[in-house]
Amino acid sequence: MYRFLVLTLALKLVLFCSLVQGQVTNGTGLATIIPAIPTIVGACGVPYGPSDLVASVPTSVFQPSVCGKTVSVTSQGKTLGFKVVDECLPCNELDIDLSAEAFTQFAPESDGSIPEIDWFVQKELKG
Repeated sequence: MYRFLVLTLALKLVLFCSLVQGQVTNGTGLATIIPAIPTIVGACGVPYGPSDLVASVPTSVFQPSVCGKTVSVTSQGKTLGFKVVDECLPCNELDIDLSAEAFTQFAPESDGSIPEIDWFVQKELKG
């Protein structure tokens, strides 16, 4: 009986860890707009501009392995995914920057920021 209990708990822990590994990080923070420069080459080495559906993540999250991953952003019940192309140096650990095109999927540019957005960087699961 004891072994069964230990095995059951171990299996639940493995399943839980597999689910958690699906995310690099997450947070509830503020989304702001990446400054409108015609073309930027960010920390990922990929050129992008205001009309691209892209995001930059905070320094506390950025590492080369997140480049090209999808960041899922949720605001007011709407969830969309954007490609990570840069590091957001001025962002705190819970905030992200969105291109103008990505930002306007949630709010008009004139808002300048979107409070209380939920986000996480998706990570490929290896199975």
